[in-house]
Amino acid sequence: MAYIIDGHNLIGILPDISLSQPDDEARLIARLLSYRAQGAGDMIVFFDGNPLSTAAGPGRGSAPRPSWPGMVVHYAPAGKSADDAIVDFLRVARQPGQYAVVTNDQGLTARVRSLGASILPASEFSSQMASRKSKRRTPASIATAPAPNPRDPAFADLYDEFLAAEKAGEQVSQNALSDLAVWIERLYSGDPQLQQLAAMALGQSRDPEAVQPLCDALTHADAGIRAEAALALGMVRDETAAPNLAERLSNDNNSMVREAAAQALGIIGSSKSIPALETAASSDKKAKVRKAARTAIDAIRARR
Repeated sequence: MAYIIDGHNLIGILPDISLSQPDDEARLIARLLSYRAQGAGDMIVFFDGNPLSTAAGPGRGSAPRPSWPGMVVHYAPAGKSADDAIVDFLRVARQPGQYAVVTNDQGLTARVRSLGASILPASEFSSQMASRKSKRRTPASIATAPAPNPRDPAFADLYDEFLAAEKAGEQVSQNALSDLAVWIERLYSGDPQLQQLAAMALGQSRDPEAVQPLCDALTHADAGIRAEAALALGMVRDETAAPNLAERLSNDNNSMVREAAAQALGIIGSSKSIPALETAASSDKKAKVRKAARTAIDAIRARR
């Protein structure tokens, strides 16, 4: 079953996001993407209003990103509310019963039930998100997880720890990786510096739950984030990520990303990746990508 989210209605009952915040929609989208990456179903989010087109990303006054894997965001057209847009969507849906509408709005509840959709109260949905998140949190992390600021000196310290560990061939301390759910949410935060740091943390965690959000990040507009996500997937070493990495190796327009994908495939070691690696080794335009692909092939065959 997929969720249809009454966006502003849900924001209104969340304890840490306010409708008065200029980035309330972006915060909600990040929260929902994090929740979905932890196993929730697909989501369609509806907001009131029709924001102006800017390059700032999702949120009030900015152009909504149309979709992420497993999530689509809609803004109600002029003259209509999000409630109206949800009802219009269900009226033309082939199977409205496959959707659960997340809202506390009683008027909308009656309208969508008459169309065959089910209702999940926004308050209950919020509790489910909090419950899933709390399972991944330590007591210390609950008290120390405000809205992330990538310019905070703490992030600089953590970044230095990653660099030092990488040079020494060691793992980042478990204290830095204590809360997977927080890092997943930060991966969708919208700040490139913080997203790259989050990708590194998720890779270092080597937790299978990090695979889906990192695969999502492989399609990010920022090449640095795509490359970091590819390297992180290599660290997790989950073979289910290999097809996504092979697609980046074959089709990404940035050589840094292709090189990172080749390196990750070599670390994961799936023999199914060899055809894509052989193609890159013989025909990629960049010598460093060809070299990385050949090295990956040698590593996979050596393991076999």
